[in-house]
Amino acid sequence: MKTTKGNFSLTAIMLPVAFLFVLGSCKKSSNSTPPPVLIGGYASSDSVASGNLIAYWPFDGNANETKGGMAPNVAGNITYTAGVRGQAYQGAAGAYATYTPSAAFSNLPSYSVSVWYKLPTSDPSYGAKSGQDTLTQGIFFLYGTDNWLLVNEIEPYHGDSVRVHAGFQNFASPAFQNFVPETFDTMAIGKWVNFVVTYNGGTSTYVTYQNGVPTGASTAFTGGKFLTPNPLFTDGGMGTPLGNISWGAHTPSKVIVGSWPDGLFGQSAAVNTFRGQLDELRVYNKALTQAEVVGLYLNGQAGR
Repeated sequence: MKTTKGNFSLTAIMLPVAFLFVLGSCKKSSNSTPPPVLIGGYASSDSVASGNLIAYWPFDGNANETKGGMAPNVAGNITYTAGVRGQAYQGAAGAYATYTPSAAFSNLPSYSVSVWYKLPTSDPSYGAKSGQDTLTQGIFFLYGTDNWLLVNEIEPYHGDSVRVHAGFQNFASPAFQNFVPETFDTMAIGKWVNFVVTYNGGTSTYVTYQNGVPTGASTAFTGGKFLTPNPLFTDGGMGTPLGNISWGAHTPSKVIVGSWPDGLFGQSAAVNTFRGQLDELRVYNKALTQAEVVGLYLNGQAGR
């Protein structure tokens, strides 16, 4: 039955009502939370290669590792201060943390380590010239049952340059097994610096980055030149690319943050501790792309 009043039908009356309903829905939608602004293509540092992240230390008031559930065993007095994102690890003489590695560390054909660090211009404990460090300081190590597997450490620095060694062991290689290329971060004292090292087993290439920019690194295959990226090979003939990392029977047994393994290359865990600040330490089971590295840097710089 069709109801009418004058020349207007019920259908005609309902059309503007429906239109107002649509307008109301649009208004409600416009008041909803907007999507996050992307920086470098990412919503935050957490969204960079999140599926490949195997370990993460935010250092927000503690030394807990929050991705793989590795509980810290803290030596000395680690304190915390303002960092790149939230709080940061404040190193000190004799202070460091060790962990039992999660299962994710047992097989890393490719990998990346990303960390923010800040070095003081001087430290009375160095016992050296003002503004110069003479102490080799450990940042991150993965140690096996009887040998080291991953290394990230800084050597004595002078002026504004920091000598960085970041590398890995490949026990499957027939000749060269110890790969610790040398690189330098420049203008890196008294400020936050993002350092990333990547190794791609599929392409046998090693790259280091300072604040999202590839830096040169010297290896046995570069003749003392600092090249980027660095191809790695199984021996001096440079005929066979290194390929995937293999640790063989050298099972990961300890992760060390903020120092060295005791006795490795004559260093001491209690002495060769990191004296600056560390923040946002991440380990991945793939070689990050430069776009991903830039994403980490830009989002970290923005505090997210």
